[in-house]
Amino acid sequence: MALRHNIIYMEDKATGSGNELSEKQLKWGYWWVQNKIMVRKVFTVVLGVIGFSLFAYGAWGFADWFLGSGVRERAGVALLTQNLTDYGYFREVSQPQPIVTQQAQVLSSGEGRYDLIAKVSNPNQRWWLEFDYRFAGAGLPDEVRTAYILPVDTRYVYQLGIESEQRPAVSFEVLEVRWRRVDGHQVRPDYLSWSEERLNFLIEEPEFMPPERGAALPISRVMFTVTNDSGFSYVAAPFFVTLFSGSRVVGVNRVVATRFMAGEIREIEASWFNELPSVTRVEVRPEINLFDEEVYLAPGE
Repeated sequence: MALRHNIIYMEDKATGSGNELSEKQLKWGYWWVQNKIMVRKVFTVVLGVIGFSLFAYGAWGFADWFLGSGVRERAGVALLTQNLTDYGYFREVSQPQPIVTQQAQVLSSGEGRYDLIAKVSNPNQRWWLEFDYRFAGAGLPDEVRTAYILPVDTRYVYQLGIESEQRPAVSFEVLEVRWRRVDGHQVRPDYLSWSEERLNFLIEEPEFMPPERGAALPISRVMFTVTNDSGFSYVAAPFFVTLFSGSRVVGVNRVVATRFMAGEIREIEASWFNELPSVTRVEVRPEINLFDEEVYLAPGE
């Protein structure tokens, strides 16, 4: 019998029933039984720390939004609903600057005849203008005239040959101004280059010739040569001639060259039929409204 039991035990040990625990498992089970309460406490503390950290982070974020960055954010959102563009300022700076005028001058142009002139300046480069004006004074006809001024230009406006028994005291009045914005597409690359190309008149040094001695009628003349060195032909090219004695204007005149073709050279004369003070300088300037399409001759005309 003893031999039979030993054989059975050896067979069981050889085959194994699968219910035995390994030494490693026994050690782990023993450690868990001894430390599971401590592990639970550690796990609880870790979870508590994580939970507290998340709560603290959330509380800090809420406080920062409520008292710090949130205040700035709400202020920024409020600004989005406000109109921060000062359109009034932009409208003001885009408006043309007013023209500058000087007092009227009265020049004698013969017995009982006078020329009235006034200097006008346009300080704007992006605006030109048309305006109505008059010379007002006792005994003068209440005549309203129209003139223009190109951008950044200064010129005389005038009323020539006014008849009066005595030298009139006049004032210059601008009645109505009509501003015209310069079209940047029209004046490429810029207005100054565009205008110089069209007003390219070569005026040789004008020569002033005083009256001949002993002449029954004193006739003073200005002779000058003009070359239309532009690429444009004009229906009429008026030239305003100003005589100076020092810095004082002593005489003015206006002469017109009709059908002035591109490349053409003209000899032009302006005359005065009255005694003039000593003339020290002569100025000749073209008077062409470059923005008026009717001043140009079409090719072949």
